[in-house]
Amino acid sequence: MNSDLEIRTAQWSRDADALQQLRTAVFVQEQGVPADIEWDGQDAQAEHVIAQRGAETVGCGRLLADGRIGRLAVQSQLRGSGIGARLLQALLDRARATGLAQVYLHAQVTALGFYERAGFVGEGDEFLEAGIAHRNMTQMLDYRDWDSDVFPLHYPAPFAQLAIAQARQCRRELAVLSPHLDRAVFDNEEFFAALRKLLRESRRSRVRVLLQNSRAVVQQGHGLVELARRLPSRIELRVLAEHADWNGDTQVLRDRSAVLVHPGGDGNPGSYRPGDRGRCEAALTRFEELWRVGVSNPELRALSL
Repeated sequence: MNSDLEIRTAQWSRDADALQQLRTAVFVQEQGVPADIEWDGQDAQAEHVIAQRGAETVGCGRLLADGRIGRLAVQSQLRGSGIGARLLQALLDRARATGLAQVYLHAQVTALGFYERAGFVGEGDEFLEAGIAHRNMTQMLDYRDWDSDVFPLHYPAPFAQLAIAQARQCRRELAVLSPHLDRAVFDNEEFFAALRKLLRESRRSRVRVLLQNSRAVVQQGHGLVELARRLPSRIELRVLAEHADWNGDTQVLRDRSAVLVHPGGDGNPGSYRPGDRGRCEAALTRFEELWRVGVSNPELRALSL
């Protein structure tokens, strides 16, 4: 029974004793992993999750900054009860919350099926690690239905999948601010399908798109502009070439409650805040100000006619 089990994030500075005790029992004593390999000096910088039953720590796992999941351990008498799967899911959620595009792990070959069921794919040949046969496994993270905070967030991926999430979860209004309407983010069928569903399910729903540079869109063509041409009363596009309050950031705002933003510029992280109404209201106020001085572009309306 796991009804009294709690899965939570842990801090090494606070939970080190409990983590060390469990991992020593599982890896060092039970599996014979040398202590100098188990304690590799990376724990203080890692993110940890633990499973607790009352005051007792019965499971744990960690996530490194480069996306490596490891040190997944469950007390021997509780294995097979689903605790490991819950810990792994918590680590995957933490990876998405920190904007990782991919995670990987070194799986003991006896546990390959467990990780495959969780969506991991094996790569390469088996190898020995601490004297135990392992195989490298990876998983690309899916953000298309994600609805929790993400920071830092990189562009164009996974920003593009979160733009799909914004469109899928929208119920009334979607506002897009994009300097160039980047094809890597806004020109894909999943995004269009979510927009069509939004507009089909509510007659009062609408989509507004404000961009700075329409020349490339006109010259190269763009699926979102084609969709707006077919649904001109529901999807409106305007152009604002220059404005002191718009310095190249990209935003997708949903229903006055969720904001997806990238500030522009190489190396600058963005963020996804799906439950921050105050932040979204402020971003929407700015969008409205820019929208009012934007203009309709006949070239966009005539595209492909």
